[in-house]
Amino acid sequence: MKVLITANFTPEGIRELEELGIEVIYEPWTRRNRVLLSDELAERIVATGAKAVILESDLCHGEVFEAAKLKFIGCCRCDPLVVDLDCANASRTPVFFTPGRNAEAVADLTVALMIDLLRQVIPAANAVRSGDFNPETPADYIEALQRFSGPELGSRVVGIIGLGSVGSAVARRLLAFGSALLVHDPFAPDERLRAFNARRVGLSELFRLSDLVTLHAAEREENGGMITADLIGAMKPSAYFLNLARASLVDNGALYRALADYRIAGAALDVFSREPVSTDDPLVKLPNVIALPHLGGASPDVVRHQSEMIVASVRSWLKGKKPRHCVNPEVI
Repeated sequence: MKVLITANFTPEGIRELEELGIEVIYEPWTRRNRVLLSDELAERIVATGAKAVILESDLCHGEVFEAAKLKFIGCCRCDPLVVDLDCANASRTPVFFTPGRNAEAVADLTVALMIDLLRQVIPAANAVRSGDFNPETPADYIEALQRFSGPELGSRVVGIIGLGSVGSAVARRLLAFGSALLVHDPFAPDERLRAFNARRVGLSELFRLSDLVTLHAAEREENGGMITADLIGAMKPSAYFLNLARASLVDNGALYRALADYRIAGAALDVFSREPVSTDDPLVKLPNVIALPHLGGASPDVVRHQSEMIVASVRSWLKGKKPRHCVNPEVI
């Protein structure tokens, strides 16, 4: 069986698929530097004679299902948004996916940004590089150290919005630091919160009490704009806001005003309303904002995780079993 892989995949993962008797056609989207539209993906499937496809960012809509009867689709995403699941169900095509593939990478970056914000790592490094850190007397040196001093992460209250795979990975790291954890997630079971010594609170209380607020909620229609101006206005003047989830969850105009007026201390943002982010974005121009170009999942380990998960699903499917990570197991 031929399988077209347009996702990033490890050599080890390809080798394991080949050991299962699969002929792999590897055309990662990052090599061609663009995403295929659904009709273009359909053309490649037909041209290669592939009987299955493993994708990440290419669109898999009606054109694909009309062009070929696929045995399975592997989607290297936490949520297979690029696949038309109605078409997959109608054609009885199982869709494998990779929940939590980037959780550890995003959690690492989240905690790194918390420390950057609290300890003023980037301003201090910029001061040294620019020559602004140039004390001539002991008094100057003491003043400079005081200017860049900051609290320990373990002494802070951290509010986590969303205790799914990423939020849980963040909580696990913060538990080691000793931070007090507040959580807002109506769907997280009590035992998950107990594992992190976290307290469940409403959004208003979380914003009011937290020294750092970190957003890890899913991008769903009902969550759009969930972080309102009132919530941002309830934050402490010394508090920081982090968004490594989606920009659509936040009233970014209200966030900008709060940061520009220094009604909150600062923010770290990895997601923006328009991406790729540019210097034209008002939030990027603020001196109290760390702006990153959606780097949360930019780790080779994410490719390793998604490769391992898809290979495991294909192996189970070939044995006639229902894979652990299949969106529509009822079609198998």
